[in-house]
Amino acid sequence: MADTKLQELIETLKKHGVESGEEASRSIIEGANQKANEILLKAKAEAESIVSSAREEAEKNHRQLQSSMEIAASQLMTDLKRTIEEQILALPMKQKISETLDDTKFLKDLMTTCVREYVKNPEHTDLNVLVSKEQQEKLTDFTMELVKALPGERKGGNVTLNLRSDGVAFGFIIGTGDGVVRLDFTDEAFLELFLKYLAPRFRSYFKAIDVKGLSSK
Repeated sequence: MADTKLQELIETLKKHGVESGEEASRSIIEGANQKANEILLKAKAEAESIVSSAREEAEKNHRQLQSSMEIAASQLMTDLKRTIEEQILALPMKQKISETLDDTKFLKDLMTTCVREYVKNPEHTDLNVLVSKEQQEKLTDFTMELVKALPGERKGGNVTLNLRSDGVAFGFIIGTGDGVVRLDFTDEAFLELFLKYLAPRFRSYFKAIDVKGLSSK
């Protein structure tokens, strides 16, 4: 009888020990799983944050690069337009204008027209004409003859035409003695005038070029 009781006690203790061990094991495993899940979730969140930050930084760098390329493309087009304008419009036109204004006969005709229009006002007297040094030598006698040939009461000494060289390369500048009236017929003045009307039409050919399209290629 005593042996039976003892055996039952032993079985009860063994059963309780096993159940306690199993419970402890389950608790440890559940805790480990929970900790592992927490670590995984934290790692995933950190990874997503890193990826998101990297993506934002990449997009920011891309936008900056795109903007820089657009600015560079725009500057390239500006420089290209200026270079082409100078080579195709300005330089050939300046050369042709200079050749024309270096023609003494042409200068005489243009100067005659200016002087005759000027003296239509009876109050006008002194005129200063600035030409190149080379043309001054060729036009000295002509200006004296021009004054003598003026019509009516303005003939002779009523009008003074002063011919000087003062930094003019081609053409001439004519103005009143008091400096109130000044007309520029130099090569630079004609070139500026022609480019004022021709350059806008020339530049319009570049308007169809998409700078953003260029920068994305």
